Amino acid sequence: MWSSHYRIVIIVVAVVVILLAVSAVLILPSMMPHKTSSTSTISSISNTTSSTTTTFMAPGSYQLSFEFENINRSYLLYIPSSYDGNKPMPLVLALHGYGESLNTFMTQYGGSTFIAKSDKEGFIVVFPEGVDLGWNGPFCCGTAHKNNINDVGFIRKLINRLQQQLRVDSSRIYLAGFSNGAIMAYRLAAELSDKIAAIAAVEGAIGGGENQSAPLSTIAEPSQPVSVIIFHGTGDSVVPYEGGLSTDPQSNGMVFLSVTDSVAFWVKADGCSKEPQTEKSIDGNLIKDVYSGGAKNTDVVLYTLVGWIHAWPKQPLTNVFHLGGINATDIIWDFFQSHPKQS
Repeated sequence: MWSSHYRIVIIVVAVVVILLAVSAVLILPSMMPHKTSSTSTISSISNTTSSTTTTFMAPGSYQLSFEFENINRSYLLYIPSSYDGNKPMPLVLALHGYGESLNTFMTQYGGSTFIAKSDKEGFIVVFPEGVDLGWNGPFCCGTAHKNNINDVGFIRKLINRLQQQLRVDSSRIYLAGFSNGAIMAYRLAAELSDKIAAIAAVEGAIGGGENQSAPLSTIAEPSQPVSVIIFHGTGDSVVPYEGGLSTDPQSNGMVFLSVTDSVAFWVKADGCSKEPQTEKSIDGNLIKDVYSGGAKNTDVVLYTLVGWIHAWPKQPLTNVFHLGGINATDIIWDFFQSHPKQS
């Protein structure tokens, strides 16, 4: 009789043990913390500075675009090999001339020299593209001016986007432009003086008119000082050094303010000395005028290239005019480096 009771007890205990084991198998996994998988790519690594988050982009060239005021705006972005997303880098925006594709600007008008300089010196460079290959300066050019395209707003948004996507040194944002791009650089320096530290204008003007009977237009007064370096050839027939009527057939009778007008405007706006310090090359074909002492350490510098035409000064073309192999891009970067924006 006792053996029967023992057998029953043993069976009951065994059933309970089995039930407890099954419950553990079913319940315990749901009580354990779940391990989530995480993946990251080079484009999703972020660096956080204060309240700003920037997405790391690998060094290299990027052909990018975004829509601005119902127009798809394109630009070429070049990030130098030394960029690692940890240290803020200067940003240079290079603006092409009227009628120039980015390829033409890169191969013939100094664009490629900025890429080589970017890798050597460590700065980000971007090449925005104008609407129908033109920029809306205060008085020209092409479709952009005719339709009053908001290029100032586009460039501001582009700078803001790059500051979000990359580690940009906000005190070292610069502009360089050739021809219509130089005209636009003048305008941007005036209207984005809160962002731009310095500009370089090659064969441009601060103002002019569509023809001899049209009223002259010029850039606005900047709210903050901006350092300016200017390169202009006395043999330029497109944007004449002395101002006045352009003799280039493609200019369609446009008139321009003179280089003297451009210099005087920025000397006054920046509060620089009215009398420059002047240097000349031995043969007299290169004249450098420096107007120093401007507000917040700004300067205005003019390089007059005697006999030089409507082109970007760079080797070896400059040797034809005995300018001693001057390379505008090298001089521009040296100028930019020494002129960060002062708070």
